[in-house]
Amino acid sequence: MRAQQKQNIKGISLIEVMVVLAIVGVVAGIGFPNFTKWQVDRKVRAHSEKIATVFTTATTQVERGSYPYTRVTIETDTSTSPAEVKITAHGIKQDALSNLLNAGSSIDCTNTIFSSADELISYNLDGIKLFHLAGGGGSAICFSKGGKYFKQWNLADSQQNIVLDKKTTNNYVAICYDKEKTCDAPNKAFDATDQLPVYLVNYSRFGMIQKFKWNYSKNDWRSR
Repeated sequence: MRAQQKQNIKGISLIEVMVVLAIVGVVAGIGFPNFTKWQVDRKVRAHSEKIATVFTTATTQVERGSYPYTRVTIETDTSTSPAEVKITAHGIKQDALSNLLNAGSSIDCTNTIFSSADELISYNLDGIKLFHLAGGGGSAICFSKGGKYFKQWNLADSQQNIVLDKKTTNNYVAICYDKEKTCDAPNKAFDATDQLPVYLVNYSRFGMIQKFKWNYSKNDWRSR
């Protein structure tokens, strides 16, 4: 009886193994690109959240009165390979700002005024590309309560306009994957073939921070 049972046991044939491997290959071929896009989207979105956090920190400190004047700086750290984007928020305390005003100094958004300011928060962002803001000497945005001393410095000041919620503004940071061919936010010249994610952080002179994502099907920015 045992001998007969052993004879009835069948193994897997080579053809069956090849069929299974072929099916696995097809499923993997379909699923891998979607998984890759999900990973890219997750990374770009995470960095956009960090950028939004820096802006929120800078504006919240102003509204709380902890620092009457804050600055968000965006620059490229070329000492790393590949180069990293660094975003930092600094704040000037009330006595330092009062001394500048009493001395008749111009309140601007330059490196000079913030050379001895307190660092509030900082992130190094790798694997992403920013539209316009990270090269050419960097860029900065400064905030004060009520927007009195709101200023944009260098590349942030010369950035092209974009339409968000039917309003024209250049108060934004557009974030793309570093393998994206372009991150030309105003002209919407994104790689429509791959449809890689493009996120955007919009700020106002009064401290309002909004987040958007480019919608390829609608050909427009969508709030998130």
